Amino acid sequence: MTIQHKLITDPDLHEPKGVAAAVTGKVYVSDGAGSGDWEYPPGKAHAEIYIDAGATTQTLSGSSAYAKLNPTGEWAAGVTNVLTVTAGSGTITLAEAGNYMINFWCLFSTASLASGTNYNFKYNLDGTNSTRTITVQKFTNGSDKLHVSALGLVTATAGQVLSIHVAGDGTSSGTNITVLEAGLTAVKL
Repeated sequence: MTIQHKLITDPDLHEPKGVAAAVTGKVYVSDGAGSGDWEYPPGKAHAEIYIDAGATTQTLSGSSAYAKLNPTGEWAAGVTNVLTVTAGSGTITLAEAGNYMINFWCLFSTASLASGTNYNFKYNLDGTNSTRTITVQKFTNGSDKLHVSALGLVTATAGQVLSIHVAGDGTSSGTNITVLEAGLTAVKL
């Protein structure tokens, strides 16, 4: 007697195909066409790097050029799962293809420069800066403590490396900033 698979009832049902080789923590996601894939559920793949009580200066590149925000020895690894952090270089490797929510914030001190001087930040994937710029501006002529933060969504391919890059403007390029506190997180959606 032949029984169609779709008519099998509960006590005779079996796990989805591929369960024996599925990685711990992955779930089966149907593709709507009678098949599917094993994937981490949203939020399972995540990572954080941060700077706590930073004291190392970073000189901004000249001519308003962007450089990785990486005061030597300041980044530390935070909570991670699935994604890989390289704290020593201020990066998070996005291990799986997909959409990620990224969050960045930074508190830094500036040199004594003119009020209105700008500091610009961008996220960077594999050496390519985003077209989006987050700008914060000095409010006095003295040394200021400035805060910047951003939240966004980015589509990545497996293995791309995420970092934050910083640049000054015509006035602040070539001067130092000191990152006092900072954080960068990535969460696969």
